[in-house]
Amino acid sequence: MRNALKWAAILLLPALILCIFGSHLHALTTGVSAGVAGVGVAVGLKGLAVMGATNTLGNYNETFFAQEALIQLEKALGMSGRVYKGYNPNPQVLGDTIQVRRPSTFTAADAPSADQNLATESVAIKLDTWKEVKFSLTDKDLSLTSEKIISDHIRPAAVALADVVDQTLNGLYKQIPWYTQMSATPALSDITKLKKVMFDNKVPMRDESLLHLQIGSNEQMAFQNAMTVLQNPQASGLRDGSLGTLYGFDTFANQNAPSHTSGVAADSTGTVDGANAVGATSISISGVTAGITVKAGDIVSIAGDPQQYNIAADATDADGSAFVITITPGLKKATAGTEVVTIFLGGAAKTQNIAFHSNAFCLATAPLSDMGNQLGAKIATISDPITGLSLRSRLFYVGDSSTVKVALDILFGVKTLDPNLAVRGYAA
Repeated sequence: MRNALKWAAILLLPALILCIFGSHLHALTTGVSAGVAGVGVAVGLKGLAVMGATNTLGNYNETFFAQEALIQLEKALGMSGRVYKGYNPNPQVLGDTIQVRRPSTFTAADAPSADQNLATESVAIKLDTWKEVKFSLTDKDLSLTSEKIISDHIRPAAVALADVVDQTLNGLYKQIPWYTQMSATPALSDITKLKKVMFDNKVPMRDESLLHLQIGSNEQMAFQNAMTVLQNPQASGLRDGSLGTLYGFDTFANQNAPSHTSGVAADSTGTVDGANAVGATSISISGVTAGITVKAGDIVSIAGDPQQYNIAADATDADGSAFVITITPGLKKATAGTEVVTIFLGGAAKTQNIAFHSNAFCLATAPLSDMGNQLGAKIATISDPITGLSLRSRLFYVGDSSTVKVALDILFGVKTLDPNLAVRGYAA
């Protein structure tokens, strides 16, 4: 009899619990469902409050991570936040090519004139870089406040992604064919030299919101020291280390400012060897001393041609005979074969400060696929309609380690739209 009563009590226990706590369990499950779905985290929090918990995974869904990461990514961008953005709304994969509309340009003509075509030229940009940051969240991590999750996990992850985007974009300095030499001790007057080159190249100068100057650490310190002479050292810009607008440029220091090591030569002049048509991307040079080496990013000028060029690939003239260099952009003026060629070789590694118009370069992104969503993972892609940036988050549970994996990734490509809208300031 005693055993029978014991088993009856065991069998009736679940029903008894459900009767007592049924309403509370309903409120709890409703809250979790709303939070996980990402359709109003506040509702999820209200439901979870029944248990007195601060946070659970319901707060930290794939949409939460994607949204917060994109916010932090945009804050951390240096040069990348100041260039033209291209975007394709359709999901893409690594290696895909998308078409990005180049900003329009117009020419004033005598009136009355014919309509100018508003169909802007499209530029093909290959999405050749896919970067990811992945981290694990334990039960303890998931009990943290949202502010702590952002500061400890999301912000560092987004900064890492922003950093690699910025480094990639800064690599385009090798396609800027214009330069000035900075002073041995950088001075504010160096900025005017950069501006003169851009002015002479007919870079649009009226909209200062599109003019930027990225500098390295030496230039930053020198400019700030010079500014203390011009204004109160307690001015907010000097106190917080910002440079603001200098000579019409949005001036900012960037730890990713590139450094360039040029080729080496006993002399840096020769002559074009042979005729070359407009558009040619390789030319032969003779008359230079044997042993000259040139590096991608070195700058070339040809007598009689107002356009300057970059060397696109390393080359060496081992025996002093004619040697071929590849250049970018393609020749703007045909050569007869006797023009003097001058190669600017800056020597050992030197910081490349970059003054540029926003339309000089393009950063293109596209959403990544959400294939696999709900099949062992939760996936969300967030795109900013203003900046065109797109970022994906993925969440999945690893049972063996009892952790939630979070992966943030971005697919992007970069391209020089117009190299004549930028100029390098070679550090001395």
